[in-house]
Amino acid sequence: MTTIDEQQPAPRTAAWLAYRPGPWLALIAAPVLLVAPLVAAIAAGDPARIAYVVLIGVAFGVAVSRPFGAGRRPSALTEIVFVALLALCAGYLVLWHSDQALLFPLLAVAASLAIRRRWAMGIVGSVAVTGALAVGFETLSLGAAVLVGFAAFAGGAGNYLVQYYVALAHELDRTRERLAAAAVAEERLRFSRDLHDLLGHSFSVIAVKTEAARRLMTPDPDAAAAHISDVETIAREALSEVRSMVAGSRAMSLGPEIVNARRTLEDAGVATSVVLPQEPMPVAVDALLGWVVREAATNVLRHSVARECAIEISIADQRVTIDFSDDGPSRTRASQPSAADGSGLRGLRERVEAMGGEFAVEVGRRFRVTAVVPLQGSAR
Repeated sequence: MTTIDEQQPAPRTAAWLAYRPGPWLALIAAPVLLVAPLVAAIAAGDPARIAYVVLIGVAFGVAVSRPFGAGRRPSALTEIVFVALLALCAGYLVLWHSDQALLFPLLAVAASLAIRRRWAMGIVGSVAVTGALAVGFETLSLGAAVLVGFAAFAGGAGNYLVQYYVALAHELDRTRERLAAAAVAEERLRFSRDLHDLLGHSFSVIAVKTEAARRLMTPDPDAAAAHISDVETIAREALSEVRSMVAGSRAMSLGPEIVNARRTLEDAGVATSVVLPQEPMPVAVDALLGWVVREAATNVLRHSVARECAIEISIADQRVTIDFSDDGPSRTRASQPSAADGSGLRGLRERVEAMGGEFAVEVGRRFRVTAVVPLQGSAR
């Protein structure tokens, strides 16, 4: 049985090769294809031919190695080196009239790496066809022509695909890093938004309760003590919710939020009416409406001097609409027109739009928060 430890070296080797690409596969072609011309030159005792074959090998090595430098891609310089290699091979064929079957695959491999990607396979195909025709006319053998053409095209296409997939692997790795960074940023935004909505509501309720307790301290100590007791309860609940949110287990629900908002608003002297649909809603939509109710109620407590508030939720055409309005005027609206688009409402807009819904804030005779969300909410 093969253990996990025994399987690890292969993936590690593959990863090392993927992240440290080099011209190793292409360079193998040089000794394989040039050994026969070199041996023939040595056997013939021709120093010029020996030097020429070595020069072709050096030019080939430079042509296939340069794309793996700092730029990791072909450039005008590598294409100039390829043209020089092409000229050397042409000169060799003119001077010695031999080894055509070996030089054309060599040129195809060099073209696949030294020529820029949009032209590389065209050059490889041209070299393969030229080699097949040259060998075919010289030997008058269809088999030899097909063999040379196939060898040239296979060698060039193979190296081209290796280079392409190495570049693709690097791009995918960079994309994965960018997505990971975006996910971290999105999670930080979500956490800060949840924390704002949670604590903003709790602190607003505490402020209302303590203000009521201060007013009732002398005329009605028992009522003031009840408000102080509520403040203690709310503070403990807020602490528990913060701990649950940090642990990732906090859940929002429309029903409890409606009850809490109604109780808190009425304690602050705001008469509240609620209209709810009979149909059940998906959990995600129910939770989103709970956030809308909580933030809208917090907005009334913090920014408005309203005496009447209406919460209406309806379902039609597979869309649920929540309309939260009050008869404020706002404490801050006159001096700060942008108060209607504070951080809490901006966070609420992001939540609704992330579920594929629409969000609007209307400032007029009534301050109105409206959200429309598809029942089959598709998170974007």
